[in-house]
Amino acid sequence: MKSLLFLFLMPLSGFVPGKRSSSIDPTGTYRLKGIVKNNRTIGHSGELRVRLLDEHSVALCFYINAGYPNYRSGTLLDTLAYDGDRAEYHPRQDTSCEIYFYFEPLQVKLMQVMSNPQSGCGFAPGVFAPVAFPKVSSEIPIIQSLEGHGS
Repeated sequence: MKSLLFLFLMPLSGFVPGKRSSSIDPTGTYRLKGIVKNNRTIGHSGELRVRLLDEHSVALCFYINAGYPNYRSGTLLDTLAYDGDRAEYHPRQDTSCEIYFYFEPLQVKLMQVMSNPQSGCGFAPGVFAPVAFPKVSSEIPIIQSLEGHGS
């Protein structure tokens, strides 16, 4: 009975099995700004630049900073598989985790999935956080290393 109710409610919710949502062009620049208090950036800040190469791949560069008190940061420069609205990063040096980039028209949400709680996905402890970066530009960005970006 529950499965019949689920099948009845699926079309009303807009979910149709096997139907994919339309593809999103993630090309652009996304920025996250931490809160500034007493000339100190509190919380995470960073930048993500993405360029759609073809319907199944994106080039991206990524910088994230953990903020005060230690300002630890991490960067990523890579070409990733892209599937409609999602890119996945699998660090070569750490097979226990993955980072997902979920693109929406006005933002990108980042999420880390790991099987080892000590994993940092190639980032120092406390640097990566599940956050949403607002899109600030849809222009084609320059894809380059952002190492030292926050210096």
